[in-house]
Amino acid sequence: MKIYRLLLFIISSVVLIGCDGSGKPAYKYTKQETNQFLDEIVKNAKVTIGNITEIEKQPTDELYIVTRYPLSKEKLDEYNKNNHSLKNKDNDISDFATYIFKGYNLVNEKNEKLQFVDKGRAVYLREGGLWEHNNVLCENLAIDIELNKTYERLKGYITIEFEMPGNIFGRLKREVKIPVNMTIYDKVPE
Repeated sequence: MKIYRLLLFIISSVVLIGCDGSGKPAYKYTKQETNQFLDEIVKNAKVTIGNITEIEKQPTDELYIVTRYPLSKEKLDEYNKNNHSLKNKDNDISDFATYIFKGYNLVNEKNEKLQFVDKGRAVYLREGGLWEHNNVLCENLAIDIELNKTYERLKGYITIEFEMPGNIFGRLKREVKIPVNMTIYDKVPE
């Protein structure tokens, strides 16, 4: 009976240690991979209008933070092997990224200060399509933001902190202050 209890305790411990309760798979990326990912998304982060705004050219209360990171060699091999497609999995490095807004100051053409509207938004990065940037295949990521007023011209900044889990090395963070100077007549970046 004691052996049975000991075995049950060991199995339970292994299951509890392997699962953090979030429903996500275990974090398998190294500290170097995590740092490279964070460096890339911070370096490439910018604020833009959306596709509908670009087409309609009407005042809007929406904007997007967009960024990207190059596909890993493993993902690139899968992409080339599977006729230029990837299977979407829930353990890609970007699936583990979260963010918080540290501050912002946004002013429209009427000199009105605009505020973020929080409608229970998720704090993860939305995956976009794959796109080639400077001959490197990248995954595009976005954060949708709704404002309390519309704008035709928007100036200011947004400071955001990206955070990644770690395994034995702990959580890693990067903060970036993104300048904002755009109009509804701009082009959506590719």
